[in-house]
Amino acid sequence: MSTLATPHTFNNQTGTQMTPQARILVADDDPALCLLLRETLQDAGYEVTIAGNGDELVRMAQDQPPELILVDLMMPLMDGFEAIRQLRNDTRTAHLPMIILTARSTSSDVVTGFDSGADDYIIKPYDIDVLLARIRSHLRRAAQLPVRNPLTGMPGNVLLQAELERQLSQGHQFCLLWIDLDNFKAFNDAYGFARGDRAIHMLAHVISETAAREDFVGHIGGDDFAIVHFGNAPEELCKQLIAQFDKQVRSLYDQRDLDRGYLRGIDRHGVARQFGLLSLSIAVVTTSARTFTSVDHMSQVAAELKQAAKHISGSSYVVDRRQSAPPAPDNSHERRGQHRPEALLIIPNEALRATIATTVRLQGYRPMIATTVVAAQGLLARHPAPALIITDVEDPAIWKLWRTLAIPTPLIAIVTDEAAVQAAHARGATAALIVGENLGDLTDQLLLHVPRAAITETAERQRQNELIRELQARASRFEREANEDSLTGLFNRRYVDSCINDLSALAAQHGQPISAIMADIDNFKQINDQFTHMLGNDVLRTVADLMRQAIRDHDVVARYGGEEFLLLLPNTPLTVASAIAEQIRTLVEGYTWHRIEPRLVVTISLGVAEQQGNDPHQMVAIADQRLYVAKRSGKNRVEQ
Repeated sequence: MSTLATPHTFNNQTGTQMTPQARILVADDDPALCLLLRETLQDAGYEVTIAGNGDELVRMAQDQPPELILVDLMMPLMDGFEAIRQLRNDTRTAHLPMIILTARSTSSDVVTGFDSGADDYIIKPYDIDVLLARIRSHLRRAAQLPVRNPLTGMPGNVLLQAELERQLSQGHQFCLLWIDLDNFKAFNDAYGFARGDRAIHMLAHVISETAAREDFVGHIGGDDFAIVHFGNAPEELCKQLIAQFDKQVRSLYDQRDLDRGYLRGIDRHGVARQFGLLSLSIAVVTTSARTFTSVDHMSQVAAELKQAAKHISGSSYVVDRRQSAPPAPDNSHERRGQHRPEALLIIPNEALRATIATTVRLQGYRPMIATTVVAAQGLLARHPAPALIITDVEDPAIWKLWRTLAIPTPLIAIVTDEAAVQAAHARGATAALIVGENLGDLTDQLLLHVPRAAITETAERQRQNELIRELQARASRFEREANEDSLTGLFNRRYVDSCINDLSALAAQHGQPISAIMADIDNFKQINDQFTHMLGNDVLRTVADLMRQAIRDHDVVARYGGEEFLLLLPNTPLTVASAIAEQIRTLVEGYTWHRIEPRLVVTISLGVAEQQGNDPHQMVAIADQRLYVAKRSGKNRVEQ
């Protein structure tokens, strides 16, 4: 996030303060007029560059964007209308103020100029004082820090930073999703900036349509976007974003490139490569796992995660699951300076890929993960010198790719039989390992053939700690996923079935009552049919949040199935449980559903029961029966 320094000012001949050396690009094919404008504007304190035609104007503005453009309408090669249109469609110049200089004064020409994207017009011959006044006015307006991205109209850096600061200061729990396009340079090089802008617009549309209505979405700049997400299922949001983007992105490509499966291009190191389709790398940082001291602190973590996501080919997301706080600032430089060598894995099989990735991490490498040779090309464009390659791909292109690496690199081939071992050795593989049904055997073989990475003792300790944290986080994630409903973030039926007997026994041991509430959203099928399943999901999540507001810390609330919810209330008699149910009913009925959809009305019916005897399942069955009584009695009511 950048800030603006206050510039020094000086007074020009009119006595008006202005920013010194603002650069103005003048485009006119009349040399005498260009000379006059140059002298006039330089005397007023501006830096001036001249373009002799529309084509030159576009190239000069793209190479070094000025602060303001003066453009004549009638020029050779490309007229002013087309030049303005192209500059408005380029992310580098779309925000610049553009003033038309024209001898034409007909309304149709003026309208065409404005439709092309001009901000103002001046008719020749012009009054110098008027010209300077209009230039000052547009520069003042442009100097105000923009709050929306000029290409997409979405909130920009300033509003994003303000939103993050507000949420952090208020201690709210939220997730920051940083979304970046992969292979965007290759796409722009192949198809041009106009189609590149279409890709940016398409991603902006996908984000706006997929993010929840209460989320904050922003365009950081270029091909970077952000979502401040307040739900409990950021991974589900990432999956939806990826699914929608991967589905729609194919429409941006020519059919021949789709059939081939890649674009040909030159990477930043000057190497000819094959680049796969545009994809997303998403970093997810959440305040539920750790505390952040500032927006900069949060963005640094997001940047680290985004780099990790970019080590995986295709659309991917990486979630920060670390529980401990990041290192103190005085240690951060040393930590970032340490480098782990990279191992390129070209493995289509997911289980095999996960096994090999874990093994190379144990040996001190950072895995770069690809499923195809084309995907590997994209990774090598960003990280051209892996220390190791491991692949089970039989495509002959892998051997050609291997031999193009500037530095000799060991290659380990994963094969299925002895004949393939001999073939791999004949092609020059460093090692060829046979994979069987037991992936543990393959791990043992890899540990013998993958050398330990050369890293410092400090980095080794850090790597081990990171691996331990990753394994702990993975175990916690598996446990959570087994017991949690991914849509609402509530417990699922499996968890309720596993804990209900324990809660009942504990209540009996202490002589305390226990009650259950069975709840069902009224007319939910009609909501889905009328407003789509996506909106239905919003309703389920909102009802879940309202239930969280009504229950106490020791209560258990679960999504029991579909639109049904079950609440278990320890140490709660029937009367208190009924009061909680009524509170839930009131919260649902009184919620501002019109914010989601103006025509939307949502109510809920609830059945309440207190355990009699020692069978908690009978209590749940009675609550369910009373729920159906509430449904038959008119809905939007509590039955006890």
